[in-house]
Amino acid sequence: MNHFFKSIAFGAAALFAVTSYACEQGEKDCVEVGTWDISVGIGIGVRTNPVDDGDDIPLVLIPQINYNGEHFFIQNLDLGVIVWENETQQLNLMITPSYDQVFFDRWNPSNFFTESNTLVSAGVNGGKKNDYSGFAPEIEGGTELVSPGFKDVNQRDLRNRRTAGLGGIEYQFSTALADFQFQYLSEFTGLYHGDEARLSVAKHWVSGKHHVIGSLGAVWQSEEVVNYYYGVTPPEADSRGTYVADAAISGIARIDWNYELTERWDLRFLASYRQLPDEISASPLINDNKVITVFFGGVYHF
Repeated sequence: MNHFFKSIAFGAAALFAVTSYACEQGEKDCVEVGTWDISVGIGIGVRTNPVDDGDDIPLVLIPQINYNGEHFFIQNLDLGVIVWENETQQLNLMITPSYDQVFFDRWNPSNFFTESNTLVSAGVNGGKKNDYSGFAPEIEGGTELVSPGFKDVNQRDLRNRRTAGLGGIEYQFSTALADFQFQYLSEFTGLYHGDEARLSVAKHWVSGKHHVIGSLGAVWQSEEVVNYYYGVTPPEADSRGTYVADAAISGIARIDWNYELTERWDLRFLASYRQLPDEISASPLINDNKVITVFFGGVYHF
């Protein structure tokens, strides 16, 4: 299946010269076909970092980039091509970066954006998970090597957890009550050969100059994804030993409020909560079971 979604991802890249839902001219809260919507949020906010001894991530400037073409769209770091659509449904091919690497690199591009189209390797060798569960210190010359004590993450020699490219399909379905979205994505950059599935439901409320979006979602990640970011290999281990995880599901809740001040300025409040599953929070690299993002400030539309 990975080869199938790799083909989809590269196919989408090849078609880039050729979106989210289009809208009619003058319609609010969407991007007109063939136009760019570029804005920047200026304020104060933070994304908590569950990595042991990792610094929380400040949010001061938050850019937002959207473009809708006839068959092509850009939404921040998500790029996609529309395969089929009608008045209520849309099927896309898309590519997007992985999310979980943001906790290991302050300057990851994803740390400058608070959202994507949806609401995250050790243990991988040729697509197969290595089993480190039986790892023990070696014995040389009759002397047992002493395992190190508990070490902070920044004191360990951690391998580089890189940003991966994900490619696959996206299906959207809109009703009068809510908007539904499903994505199935496979890693195509050769880092860990894992898959992710994302499901979300969002509700919009509009009253005068107020616009509120509430959403609930879930993200399933295969064991290859979880182990690449949160697994612990023998060279990285302290006295707690190595760590190999199974596939995991994270829950996500989000609220986004906008108030129109002028034609170019809005007020914005954003809060999101991601519940980390046991498969991630049990990792020796992690010291929390949640990620909280909060931002409040002004948004300027260019």
